[in-house]
Amino acid sequence: MNIPSYFETMRDYRVVGRCSHRLGDILGLILCGSLADCDDFSEIEDYGKDNIDFLRRDLGFDLTNGIPSEDTLNRLIRRVKTKELESCFKSCLQAISLVDKHLSIDGKELRGTIPSGKKHALVRLVNVWSDELRLSFGQLEVDKKSNEITAIAALIDLIDCAGSVVSIDAIGCQKEIVAKIREEKAEYVIALKANQGTLYEQATDFMEKRKAVLPASTSMDKAHDRGEKRTIYVANDIQLVEQAQEWKDLQSLVMVERIRLVGEKIETNTQLYISSLAHKTPSEYEPYTRGHWGIENHLHWQLDFTFREDDNRVKKDNGPANLHLIRKWALHLLQKDEEKISLKRKRKKANRDNQYLLKILKT
Repeated sequence: MNIPSYFETMRDYRVVGRCSHRLGDILGLILCGSLADCDDFSEIEDYGKDNIDFLRRDLGFDLTNGIPSEDTLNRLIRRVKTKELESCFKSCLQAISLVDKHLSIDGKELRGTIPSGKKHALVRLVNVWSDELRLSFGQLEVDKKSNEITAIAALIDLIDCAGSVVSIDAIGCQKEIVAKIREEKAEYVIALKANQGTLYEQATDFMEKRKAVLPASTSMDKAHDRGEKRTIYVANDIQLVEQAQEWKDLQSLVMVERIRLVGEKIETNTQLYISSLAHKTPSEYEPYTRGHWGIENHLHWQLDFTFREDDNRVKKDNGPANLHLIRKWALHLLQKDEEKISLKRKRKKANRDNQYLLKILKT
């Protein structure tokens, strides 16, 4: 196995003859350290020093001049191009097809980049996630002078989503985003909220008046002192909703009613969705309306809980986006491993057991 070769297509921005370490050695060490329970560059440097023989013998590292320092790791990760790094990640994936896959798109703030006294992070990223593949294969940083809506539209251009079903929360409920998804020959299921004014009002009135005769599906979850009842209503004939004609290929409206019992407290919530899918049963919409939050539970939460991403203090240049990408790479490898223990335990095991780390890298 040769981990540094994963990065051989990347351009080295450094001056030839003035580098003590190969580019692939540095990036490969950051990837291996991220798998092996290292959350900052000082821990990665220590891990490299403790395992230098293993890295050379089993993982193909050169390391002629030893282990790069934490300052060297920091400087390099800030300067390499995120798009080139993502290309290396994609080239290591087995051939995958997104046809018939559910793709969730959502944004994430890297909270470690929040300036003192401010509420919002300097770095915000939009990710694409497939819960079926346990894979986030796309990301785009939100430009500081732009917004998440623009980034979502640009990200759709970058992924081959033809034949898939794209779900987005209410921020993506924009005519240009809907049109972009259909141009890419994908379907959409997008949350609808009051910020869409007339369409929201018409859709709410339409669904509430007809829900007694609409096709419906009910499911329930119970755990400890909590329970939730979800009822999904679908309207496929929406010609009377005038505003629907202004949205590209809008074929159906979906309404999800949730009744949640927590202890003795009852909470109710209703969510509307617009969709290009036609003639689907209510139960067929559940993977899209409920499954969308896999991106929060299986990607964003894992990055924060398992990799402590919010505690990371790398804030400059491409560093935050590049480390986010490498963590997603490591997360994908950990989730592919079939051992039935938590991801947190897998990282700790990879730190103390080189053969287990080798096994994860070969999955």
